[in-house]
Amino acid sequence: MPPISPQLHEEIGQRLRKDREGMLAAIHARTDGDTDDRPAISPMAHMGSNDDAPAGEMLSHNEEHLAEHETRLLQDIDAALGRLESGGYGICVRCGQDIPEARLVATPTVQTCIGCQEEIEKEQHTGRGPTM
Repeated sequence: MPPISPQLHEEIGQRLRKDREGMLAAIHARTDGDTDDRPAISPMAHMGSNDDAPAGEMLSHNEEHLAEHETRLLQDIDAALGRLESGGYGICVRCGQDIPEARLVATPTVQTCIGCQEEIEKEQHTGRGPTM
């Protein structure tokens, strides 16, 4: 028996595909040329003729970090879609146990059960605790 219901499978699939489209749009908006044909993450994208160079560099640096974050989220979405299509969605990648549906609904890209997530966070000393 699959770890999630057919209804949840369809719901999560639609949500992940919608999130993927939105994330791709955000990434393209950040990396495509703007009115000056410079992507928002390019070093000089935030510099005008009278702008402060450190402020422009800081804005470009922030844009670069946002683009990296969005790219990681897109990778997480793609991985979740792959697990959904292969039948492995809802199964903890660390221990092989089923992930509770409430956790999957709260965070569709989650890969671990709460117990394994707590262990990972202890090992990495992040101390956040599980998100659901």
